[in-house]
Amino acid sequence: MNQNMNINPQCIEEDEIDLKELFATIWKYKIFIGVFVTIITILSIIWALYKPNEYKVYTLLAPQEQAKGVNLGGLGALASMAGVNIGGGSGITPDVAFSNLLSDYAFMKKFIIKNQIDKKYLDPNFDKNFIFAMNNRDIYDFFHSKSKEKKKIDFYLNIYKPIQKMISISTDKKTGLITVSVEGPNREFNYYLLNRFLKDSTDYLINRNLADINSKIQKYQKELAKTNNLELKQELASLISNLIKQKVYINTSKYYKVKVVTDPYIPDIKDKTKPKRALIVIVAFITSFILGIFLVFFIEFIKSSKEEEK
Repeated sequence: MNQNMNINPQCIEEDEIDLKELFATIWKYKIFIGVFVTIITILSIIWALYKPNEYKVYTLLAPQEQAKGVNLGGLGALASMAGVNIGGGSGITPDVAFSNLLSDYAFMKKFIIKNQIDKKYLDPNFDKNFIFAMNNRDIYDFFHSKSKEKKKIDFYLNIYKPIQKMISISTDKKTGLITVSVEGPNREFNYYLLNRFLKDSTDYLINRNLADINSKIQKYQKELAKTNNLELKQELASLISNLIKQKVYINTSKYYKVKVVTDPYIPDIKDKTKPKRALIVIVAFITSFILGIFLVFFIEFIKSSKEEEK
């Protein structure tokens, strides 16, 4: 115990000396740290002022209940054994259908060109209605290049990918509600893009489904005309009736298999989603201060290593 009592004061004294050395090193380079933090903070302020406000236009959609298929008895069993899809199942959900189309380059390219979204996006006046902090766009105009038309535009990289990134589709696991949103600095463009995407996606999906259903109906009608088996005729007639119900069901909603809970609207100027300018500046200040201290100790470490070598 006496040995421990003798050692502990020495350890405490050594710790105090180390802390004094640390603070002495920081104080020695206080000007360097101050200049470094000031530069990084100013750059973060410039970046925050350079970035325009971004706004989210969104709509909430509720999936409609899928129509239940009829009991097809032996016909359904035979079709399943043969690997034939006779319809009437739940099929693909609306959120997955929209997401798949968003990732479908062929569909998106036709969609963008048809609605002249590429022309709107590349229009030199596209950023005319951007909103900035304190309504000052001088920094943006200073750094932003107006030579979009002069540059060689790659459709995939410069149009498709940015447009795809703006559109988001998510599903709430608890409520099942689907959120389709578009986020970007141009509020009117966001609203236009969201409405056109939902409209064209719905038309595409409905046409595909109707074409598939009509093809099945024609095949089953031919089989119905051929057979003399009364039980089989009843089952085929029930199947055709079920497919016709699906055709009616598909066309009952504004968008593909969903009900609109909230309509999209152009957000108010103050209703921005990002950037969070105050947070950007605060994080930059704290990070630069910590990084500055680290650099100071690193410099001292290099100097002490060189002195030891000498």
